[in-house]
Amino acid sequence: MVANGTRLAKKGLVRRYRCTPAQGDAHSFTVVVAPPDRPRRASWEPPPPCPDHPGSKVVRNGTYGKKTAKPRQRYRCTPADGSPVHAFTPPLPRDHVHENKEHCEHCEELRGVHRGETAVARRHAWSTRVVAAGLEKLASGQSYAEVGRWALRSTNTKRTRTPAPAPVVPAPTPAASGKKRRKSSPASKTARNVWHIGADWVEAFAPAVYAPVDAQLRTTALAERARLDEARTHGQALERPQVILVDDVPVYGRELDSLRTKAKSRRDAGFFILVVAETHWDPTGPSARLRLARAMAKSNTPAWRLVFAELGYEPDFVVADAGTGIGAAVAAHFDPARTAFVPSLWHLANRVERALADTHSAFAVTSRGRELIAPLAAHLRRLGRHCGVLDDTASWSTWWDELEMLLRAHRLPLDKVRTQRRNSESRMGSVLGLLKQHPEVPVSTGGVESLIASNIAPLLARRRSAFANIERTNLLLDLVIAHHHGAFDHLDKVAAQLRADTAESAGWTVPLRAIADPRPHHGSYSSLRDATLLADLAESRGLT
Repeated sequence: MVANGTRLAKKGLVRRYRCTPAQGDAHSFTVVVAPPDRPRRASWEPPPPCPDHPGSKVVRNGTYGKKTAKPRQRYRCTPADGSPVHAFTPPLPRDHVHENKEHCEHCEELRGVHRGETAVARRHAWSTRVVAAGLEKLASGQSYAEVGRWALRSTNTKRTRTPAPAPVVPAPTPAASGKKRRKSSPASKTARNVWHIGADWVEAFAPAVYAPVDAQLRTTALAERARLDEARTHGQALERPQVILVDDVPVYGRELDSLRTKAKSRRDAGFFILVVAETHWDPTGPSARLRLARAMAKSNTPAWRLVFAELGYEPDFVVADAGTGIGAAVAAHFDPARTAFVPSLWHLANRVERALADTHSAFAVTSRGRELIAPLAAHLRRLGRHCGVLDDTASWSTWWDELEMLLRAHRLPLDKVRTQRRNSESRMGSVLGLLKQHPEVPVSTGGVESLIASNIAPLLARRRSAFANIERTNLLLDLVIAHHHGAFDHLDKVAAQLRADTAESAGWTVPLRAIADPRPHHGSYSSLRDATLLADLAESRGLT
């Protein structure tokens, strides 16, 4: 009895057989392979070619991979030139699949024997699709531990990575401490183990997802810069100038006491996230989109200059808080003849309010909480283009004079408010002429504040003190930028990117934990909180 092809009938996919009995006449019969309500039979695909012997005969040769969630397929190559027979695996190993027994959950079709899920890379136990989905979860704000638990649960895998041994810390004696140290729960021990899964994925595969997004954004920005420079050369008015909105996010850290039993929040134990957004000129009006986000130990001039250098071009306007090191970084990095600095009026209003925070008579308790008294609140609301405050330098100075008159009338202190006036009045006054020529340029960083709230804040919701490595943290922020620009809208394309990236290096990727911080014998080290690292890096790139 031999098979004689297949055909699609009303009762489903059927296979024809030719029977030649020992006695009697030969005849044919059919067998239903797949009923109509089941996925169709997988189309035949040839086995993968041997990378060393093209055109050789390749057949399946058992399985391997005891440490993976599913066995991997091995192949045997019989070279046509008479070379010795040998076993091999394709650059991206595939899961073992039984013929017409398993189906793809994405396309709802049966898998061919040579079309099992690909491993994301050699020596990695995870499939490409699982890693692509995990990276999307990380970019959306889920923690390393959450994604690690999801990966184990979705693949029915129990094996986890053995964490590196913690540094030895002498335990305090009962007489010295007076308290017993709190024991770790099984859940916390599991979280400390499985977080390595998500962290390893970010370290190894985030660049493959972010690189095409970064290349596209960089190409578009440089092309727009060339168009504007040509218009400037011919003395033409700049239509749709390049505007960036920048701001920083302080991330407070935790500092343990000498007994390592109680933690308190401290800014100097934390770090900053420096964010850059670009203004896009849509038909409905300007809108802000994330361009860069970098975790730095400090929000100082060297840190911001490193970010501006990575941006790769000189914008026409920079809108930022005038009371921080951003202004000094803009003045040092960009040519003031072509890049105008616009102090953010949103930050200015907040700074004026904070300058009066210690004066109780400047605030009133309402149903919404503690708020500025009505005359001061109404005066601050005039900050913007709609009330004529920015029409010219006289109007701008008049607004400050009226603010001081209100403070005197209510017997409120002037010193801190005058400090804000010295920081902002001349800076804003110097760009009022340009703002009048370009009424569409924003005068506030409200756009980037909204982007931070929706994209950056979810990362910090429950793990402000969990970040320690500067390179891995910035790779995670790259995923956030890629997610903001739609890189994860189609996970099949993300999986294809990961396959293409590892295929270029014969299936290999970077070694894991290559960027891990050193672990001193006593205490701990965090490259993300090392301010000297920023200074050395800025000096090496000529940015100091």
